[in-house]
Amino acid sequence: MHRDDDFCAELAAGLDPDSWVCLPGVDYAAGWRVAREAADELNAVLTVCGVERSQLRAIADTDATGGPLVRLEGVAEGWLSLKELLCLAAYARRELT
Repeated sequence: MHRDDDFCAELAAGLDPDSWVCLPGVDYAAGWRVAREAADELNAVLTVCGVERSQLRAIADTDATGGPLVRLEGVAEGWLSLKELLCLAAYARRELT
């Protein structure tokens, strides 16, 4: 069994201060709005392709300088669905070229 201090050490090792420290004067909201629009569009495409939000979803975020980021978060089933969709897209692309 892991001790609590081992768990905390693992958490601390994974922390990236640049990902959570807000800099004065940076317009994080503007970057987040751009990311939100992209995330909404990606979520709509995933839904049309049959991937449920509970399996895989795009999440709007920003980087340390306020730039837009879109993160994908999901369970194994969602990632496998995405893999299948990407394989189909790669196959279709080869047929078109």
